Amino acid sequence: MIRFDLPTVIAYAGVMSCMMGLILGFIGRDRSTTIKGLNFWAAATLVAGLGTLTRVLLRNFTSDAVAIGAQNVCLILTAGLFLAGTCEFFDQPLRRRFLWLLVAVSAAAMAVFAGYDDGPVHRRVFARGLLMALYGYHAWIIYRQKKTFARYMTLGTLLLLLVLISARAAVGYLVPSTDGVDSVEIMQVVYAVGFSSADVLIPICAILMTHENIRLMLEDMALRDSLTGALNRRALFQLGDNALAGCQRRGQPLSVLLLDLDHFKQINDLQGHHVGDLVLKHFADRVQGILRRPALLARYGGDEFVVVLPGTTPEDAEQVAERIRSAQVALPEVPVCHVSIGVASSVPGQHDALAALIQRADKGLYQAKNAGRNRTETVRA
Repeated sequence: MIRFDLPTVIAYAGVMSCMMGLILGFIGRDRSTTIKGLNFWAAATLVAGLGTLTRVLLRNFTSDAVAIGAQNVCLILTAGLFLAGTCEFFDQPLRRRFLWLLVAVSAAAMAVFAGYDDGPVHRRVFARGLLMALYGYHAWIIYRQKKTFARYMTLGTLLLLLVLISARAAVGYLVPSTDGVDSVEIMQVVYAVGFSSADVLIPICAILMTHENIRLMLEDMALRDSLTGALNRRALFQLGDNALAGCQRRGQPLSVLLLDLDHFKQINDLQGHHVGDLVLKHFADRVQGILRRPALLARYGGDEFVVVLPGTTPEDAEQVAERIRSAQVALPEVPVCHVSIGVASSVPGQHDALAALIQRADKGLYQAKNAGRNRTETVRA
């Protein structure tokens, strides 16, 4: 029968965990302004590795109660830091006070349990119960997010940890002799390999989720106008044509608004292009705040914007256009700039292309400009 030297396996996992933590730390130093949670994940991985090494090293110099208690505090802190990183990654940040409280309560509990004859039993119940609560809540947060490979893998790792902790609690209760680091019982080998694997899987999951986030950010940047945050022209036709095709299949109308800021060139000429940029950004933000999904806002060119309104009749589109036109907000650093709007719609039974709808809306915009600007004009099919 093959026998495992469990302390060596655990120590090796601890070293690997520390190395992965350093890698995450370097990634976090470069990406901390754009990818949230990396610093917490790096700290969690380092604490996990140090906690594992602490257990292996301290057991030769101090009592088992102290060594195991220190490792349990590290395990609980690891779970808390990993949870904090994921919450921050998904914009659900935990208060740092929670982590300090977690450490203080865990350390106090380990110290109290060390002074009792039945302390090991209470220590195991406390540590495993708290770990299951942290990992269970963590798994719930991941489960609620959009499903991707990295998130499936993270959820699987968390569920693996929950299963291992539950199994270890059950077997430790039934067969107490299996609950030591030097044990070579088959279940203890499973625990050691499982927890050691988790120490490496956790940072791998963090790196994969970070990679997915960066890829999504790059894809979004390729579809967005860098100044206003609205869709660019390429994305307009890509997403707009898809929306139009979907409406035509379902027999629904689709409306297009073509917006042009009135006398925008004068703002650039008299107040400078930096003020013109502020006007464009403020206008795009204001329009985006008025629109509701699945509406699309795109910068068509210069001071022209296109709004695509799937499932919207010409009458409803005119109401949206009027809300945009009348929603003037004066800011000290941004001059008020009125807007002229042309409206065109594709009704069920027609098979217009998006470019044709924009051309019709452009005729309406031309009519609005000739009629005095700061108005909405609709071109019927």
